[in-house]
Amino acid sequence: LVITQPMLMPWHGLFSQLLLADRVLIYDDVQLPHGGGASRGFMTRVQIKTSKGTEWLSIPVQRSGNGNQRICDALVGATDWRRQHLARIEQAYRKAPYFPQIFEEVIEPIYRNETESLTDFLVRSMEVLASVIGVVTPFEQSSRGDYANGLSGTSRVVEICRRFGASDYLSGNGGMDYLDYEAFERNSVTVHYMSYCLRPYKQLHGEFTPYLSLIDLLCCVGPEQACAHLETVPIPWKEWPVQIGGRPAPMSQRVGSDH
Repeated sequence: LVITQPMLMPWHGLFSQLLLADRVLIYDDVQLPHGGGASRGFMTRVQIKTSKGTEWLSIPVQRSGNGNQRICDALVGATDWRRQHLARIEQAYRKAPYFPQIFEEVIEPIYRNETESLTDFLVRSMEVLASVIGVVTPFEQSSRGDYANGLSGTSRVVEICRRFGASDYLSGNGGMDYLDYEAFERNSVTVHYMSYCLRPYKQLHGEFTPYLSLIDLLCCVGPEQACAHLETVPIPWKEWPVQIGGRPAPMSQRVGSDH
């Protein structure tokens, strides 16, 4: 089982994670983070690589009056951000070998989606990209059913795992900060974290840069070769190579790390 927030054309590591999953739940009935930019993480923005370095593509979001709206209730801003995104993508990748195919078959269809719903646009962007690299597991949305409504945090995730009959939960590595592993163990669910493949591929604009939108990989190496870079390895939390106080910790906290 993978549970993830809806995201704008995410990086390839997420899709390698989705390829491993029997169930995928888009967690969209939780509160939309306040503010913009870094406070919203990678949900409404993603990085592309340009001749000037990495740049963000961001979707403007209409804010409700009380500031406590759910992701699934949020609306996109009424600006020409779609046209701006397309222009920036074309400028960044027009010299990439697979750009014409990917722009026509993947990118343009994503941006032809004229929905005002933030969730709908984000989920559709994920679905289009997922289909290109062979993810066949359909996406379910927490806002469209009773997915342990009334619970929150680890308790809700554990209950969702229990209802799905999941034996393994493939967590994003951000879960290291808060997951209650004993709660999963009591319900016979093993938490795994992802050892993401960051093997370089030939990019435009200088040295290799990881963590870009999947469209970078697709434009540079094409759909068939892209799958060779989707080599994420799930590691049970107890076997994660960096442990601090009996809990998994980011690789960056490895003693002697240069990162």
